[in-house]
Amino acid sequence: MVRLKPAAALMALAALWAAPAMGQSVTGAFEAPDKPLWAGEVFDLTLAWTVDWATFGNLEGELEWASEPLVAEPWGEPALRNPPAPGASRAVIEFKTRAMALQPGEISVAPASQVMRLQTGVVDMDEYQRAITETRTIQSAPGLFNIRPLPPAPEGFTGAVGQFTVTSEVEAEEIRVGESLTWRVTLSGTGNWPAIRGLSPRQVSRDFEVVGAPELEEAEGAGLFERDLSETVTLIPQRAGQYVLSDFEMVVFDPQAGRFERLRAEAITLDVLPGPNGDLLPPEDTTPHEAEDEARLPPMLKGQGSALAPPTGGLWIGALLALPLMLAALWGLLALWRAHQTDPDRIPRAAHRRLTATLSRLALNPETPERRRLVRAWQADAALRWRLGLAAPAPDAFPDPQWRDLWAQADQFLYARSGVLADDWTQRAQAALDALGPPPPFKPATALRRGNLLPAAAMASLALLVLSGQAVAQDMTAEALRQSVAEAPLDWRARHNLSIALAAQDQWEEAAGHAAIAWVHNPADPRTRQLWMTTGAKAGYSLEPGASVPRPRDWRGRAIAMASPATWRWLLIGFAWVAAAGLAAALYARYRPRRHLARAGLTLAGVAAVGVLISATALSGYGVLASDKAVLVWGAGPLRPLPVDTPAEEAEIQLAGGTAGRVDKAYLGWRRVRLADGRSGWTRAERLLPVWDSPN
Repeated sequence: MVRLKPAAALMALAALWAAPAMGQSVTGAFEAPDKPLWAGEVFDLTLAWTVDWATFGNLEGELEWASEPLVAEPWGEPALRNPPAPGASRAVIEFKTRAMALQPGEISVAPASQVMRLQTGVVDMDEYQRAITETRTIQSAPGLFNIRPLPPAPEGFTGAVGQFTVTSEVEAEEIRVGESLTWRVTLSGTGNWPAIRGLSPRQVSRDFEVVGAPELEEAEGAGLFERDLSETVTLIPQRAGQYVLSDFEMVVFDPQAGRFERLRAEAITLDVLPGPNGDLLPPEDTTPHEAEDEARLPPMLKGQGSALAPPTGGLWIGALLALPLMLAALWGLLALWRAHQTDPDRIPRAAHRRLTATLSRLALNPETPERRRLVRAWQADAALRWRLGLAAPAPDAFPDPQWRDLWAQADQFLYARSGVLADDWTQRAQAALDALGPPPPFKPATALRRGNLLPAAAMASLALLVLSGQAVAQDMTAEALRQSVAEAPLDWRARHNLSIALAAQDQWEEAAGHAAIAWVHNPADPRTRQLWMTTGAKAGYSLEPGASVPRPRDWRGRAIAMASPATWRWLLIGFAWVAAAGLAAALYARYRPRRHLARAGLTLAGVAAVGVLISATALSGYGVLASDKAVLVWGAGPLRPLPVDTPAEEAEIQLAGGTAGRVDKAYLGWRRVRLADGRSGWTRAERLLPVWDSPN
């Protein structure tokens, strides 16, 4: 047993008392890249423990940390940042991982905890010293990260942020009709995989049969943020020929470049050879009105045309000479306008005119509230007239003693508790203004100064104004058409024109939605039919009959397109009433023998029954579009079981662009859509286009 001397015992007691202070020498802090971080960007995160190297023992157990609201990978093994130099008192032990923030703004994370063994004191023995160590749980400082929101996203962005690549491949580039072919597109790279909503849609010719639903396959990489996402479809060609599988495009945000980029995998040329039984589809109808997604030569036109004659020699020379004269006149007017705007006496002149008008109204001895307003207006214009450059100058700012006295009396009237304006104040103010006189008038000759004739900055501003005005005019055209559709949802011409405006901005999916509704409203017009067929093909709408707006390619489609579903509904009601009237007449003839009446009633009922059958057949072709609650889903997306923004890949129903349904419930910004096959789910209202009502 070792006995401690009294002095050694005192030292040991002092060491125990010093233990908390020594434990505080360990600090921990989170470190992120010294640059702006974007929402969804994967960044390196470091937890640095700064320890007293002389008293640090070792780490024990696992590092404990709740990463929410960040998404982070597990921490790596601890390591010394730099080996401590001989005699160094401090060292840094760091843990590294990768993390990302899904939402922008200031994000705070909880501190991390680590169990450490630290030396808390020393016991001085007779012949040696013994260190006193303790196991303590050390907490780091909380983390604070400033996350920037992404800029406005372009069309087709599905949430991918990071560094990615895309590939598109097939098993073979030469197959036969009837053989199956797998087409795989893959998105690979490092990024915010937990937030990516899926791959962009692709288009395929209708000469291929798509077998089953696309298969999604996800291959994990070295970490949480490295992955490969592949989508495979099985195709069976139905007709021989050379086809092009469209290029695959994916819009991603590159946080290193700070902008959106379009990744593209090149198109694939596919040679389809005849099968043993020939083509599986009948020969393609090559009439011009059936070509909506393949470019063909236009047909020859019948009749005569009238070309515009060229201008005569005198008109040609006069038009050329008029151009420089018009430019010179415009130049002179712009220089005169600029000279007037930059005239230093322009504001004092306007203030002088307003002072005269204000004093004239004060001379009428108005009521006290009106007089106070006029005196305040007099003060504001007096400061402008004297070019003081102050919003509320003191009386000493005026160089004229008469104006100083007038200003002081005005202040006393406005701000004293019982201020009264002298009876002769208005006359003295008018006399002072007359004595001062108006500023010099505008001189048009100043337009010839160099700064007014050659305003480089002004000309550049004018060019920018013209360009921005054109952009606003184009946007306002689309906005004006949206307003027209909202005010008159049954105006099929407004729908038609809005679709054209959206197509000009490459918004093909929404353009196809409005074109489809315009065609449903007035299917007999060939212009609405042509626009619907063209935009539908551009948007990639390719759905089974009854699930979307029908395409009038065959005789049945053209037959139902003779009238809108609303018209067919009214016709069905009318035919049903006529049939009932005919049967009623025949029934009446049975009670009151009228042979001719019975024959006429039965004939009328038979004709009306045929009308009912035709109307019902046409309505079945339109499907749910005949409902007054019908809607069109203009963009692909999920149909969720609840009105909650759950991940898109968790939804059981994935809607294709152009799906038709019927709204039966509404909740805040959500709508529950019931499809033609009876399935239902919730989606955002902005993704829907009501067929017969105003858009949301």
